[in-house]
Amino acid sequence: MIRMSVQARPIQGMLAAMFVFVAAGIAEAAPKLQVGDAAPAFGDVTWVLPAEGVDVDMSDGKVHIVEFWTTSCRYCKLSIPHLSRLQQEWGIERLQIIGVTEEEEDKVKPWVDRNMPQLKYSIAISSNRGPQRTWFKAAKLEGVPQAFIVGPRGRIQFIGHPADPSFDMTLTKVMKGRFDAAKQRQAESLFEDLRRNKERKNWRQYEKTAKEIIAISPKVFIDTQIDLFETQLVQMRNPEAAYEGATAFVEARIDSDPEGVLFLVDRIVDDPDIPDEQRRLDFALDVATRILDRFEKPREQALALKTIAALHFRKGDVVEAAKTAKKAYQWAPAGVKDDYRAQWMAYKQHDKG
Repeated sequence: MIRMSVQARPIQGMLAAMFVFVAAGIAEAAPKLQVGDAAPAFGDVTWVLPAEGVDVDMSDGKVHIVEFWTTSCRYCKLSIPHLSRLQQEWGIERLQIIGVTEEEEDKVKPWVDRNMPQLKYSIAISSNRGPQRTWFKAAKLEGVPQAFIVGPRGRIQFIGHPADPSFDMTLTKVMKGRFDAAKQRQAESLFEDLRRNKERKNWRQYEKTAKEIIAISPKVFIDTQIDLFETQLVQMRNPEAAYEGATAFVEARIDSDPEGVLFLVDRIVDDPDIPDEQRRLDFALDVATRILDRFEKPREQALALKTIAALHFRKGDVVEAAKTAKKAYQWAPAGVKDDYRAQWMAYKQHDKG
């Protein structure tokens, strides 16, 4: 048997202390999980709702929301109707919402049973090796509720409170393919160049930089495409270049992104900075009509019809404007019907006059 000398024991204690110190330093040095990172594996959980559990694959093409909560958190309970509405609005085939807590099952299950009528999304209990450690703690978060939005390719697009207005805004953009944190980061320096060149009226460089940003992702940077059109038309006073670029954009994107093309048409109709003589209404009406043919859902068709009605009104055809606005109102979703009705009534009033 090997005996340790009395002198060796302090050395062993020092080594142990050094090991703990180094281990703590390594833990402190672990990179913080943040927006733009790949979402970690979901890890070990116990499913409460549904009891049989769900398959979680962060790169399955769906958008995911992972919300951390507790049964005693008043704000967490207030977020239930919000998250449930989002789950129903977007559908489980496109969006998967999971609420995660680290509380004991005998506390969580009765709470879920009491709130079952409101809950329209999944609930899981995290183990010590589960998402409470690999998500919540890895992101250095404190307090609940906290939510992550993960894009369809498995990258984190948002971390924060689900009641923050930017949560819904980011989710809508992610769901429509109009937000990508990695691409935003890639374009940061270009946006600074764009702003500086626009201020200096260095139009050649402005156009070059705008096209570089758009090339990163025409869908994510649709606002840059529209800004390029408006700048060429209004500030550069070059309508030929503006409409040449707009025509190329329409032909390239109308099948893959008809909503984005409609954004451009809406600017031609409504932008107060565009002189009336520079609004090519026949061009805009033709494009809007082609967009209507590509929309399948009534809410999308209502958007296109609203724009078409506005174009007829600008062209002086108030009868067709009122007729089209009425159809847009009939197809509009309940939450925005008042706006559509106001347009219809305004055009109808002009028709009577």
